[in-house]
Amino acid sequence: MTTEEWIQQYNILNSSFKKRLVFRLGIDSGFFSEYNNMVLAMLYCLKHRIRFELHSDYTYFAFRDGWNDFFVPFGAVNTHRIHKDYNLRPYIIELSKEAKLQKIVKYRYIATLYKLLFGVNYMTQDLWSRHRDLAFAQETFDIPELGFHHTPLLVATQQVIKAFWRYNAQSAPIVAAFVNSVQLPEDYVSMHVRVGDKFTETKMFDFSEYMIPAAEFSPNKEAFVLTDDYTVIEQLQEQYPQWQFHTLCAPSERGYFHRDFVKQDNQFKYTQHLKLFANMDICASSTKFIGTYSSNPGMYMGMRIGPARCYCLDYDEWLIW
Repeated sequence: MTTEEWIQQYNILNSSFKKRLVFRLGIDSGFFSEYNNMVLAMLYCLKHRIRFELHSDYTYFAFRDGWNDFFVPFGAVNTHRIHKDYNLRPYIIELSKEAKLQKIVKYRYIATLYKLLFGVNYMTQDLWSRHRDLAFAQETFDIPELGFHHTPLLVATQQVIKAFWRYNAQSAPIVAAFVNSVQLPEDYVSMHVRVGDKFTETKMFDFSEYMIPAAEFSPNKEAFVLTDDYTVIEQLQEQYPQWQFHTLCAPSERGYFHRDFVKQDNQFKYTQHLKLFANMDICASSTKFIGTYSSNPGMYMGMRIGPARCYCLDYDEWLIW
């Protein structure tokens, strides 16, 4: 079936489920942390016959209208204001400095009353541990209406992303302009090398650890580099002068720090997100993606193009990170 037919079948099937999850997108993390978990939650809901509804108001990345700022409107949405303060990732509730009694009243009683009144069964925190369970990565899907027949998770994620990663009329030409600004050959490898705030979370890898597999996968020595620090490009060019490195990273960009980024004005954040999406589109078109599964862009690439086209330095197999 065509992508449009698949989306139509998904919307019909999703709307037929009686139980409901309202998944909140854009709470506190980088975009791909939010998006990866959205895709996993959608598939968990499909498997367990739960209606998936998206709430993306009040997000840190919103320009005006959350998800709709970037993508074609989602079929099932919930815009109730209560989700801003009551629909959260579970660790946010746990780490909240609110008094214990206040937490009990808010998340146990008020949230429960809302669910009863509006027929909502789950908020993000209620199913978070289930779609993030490492065992979920081994699940298969039998959903004939969507063409899933004992379909592995990473094949199902590719279909979901293909269906819903669709830019709207305003964002599409901006993304296309970013993509077209890089003159790439037909065959090239892509690499995700991030510095910024990631040194506090994961191991950093030497350039040689990227370039050894890059040389194997790219005989023409052409590479696109996804990075948030132009210093990476300068150092790669100096150490590997026989290579041609392409990037969308501007010379003024010297690392991404999430806490600083969220304080920027909405227009800046909107444009930067569209540039990030263009980066990911370019990586998805490469012969091979080289990165890390312990980064959310790397986890996303495994979900979008499949592990066969990914070479990751930290783990041999894709995992829920």
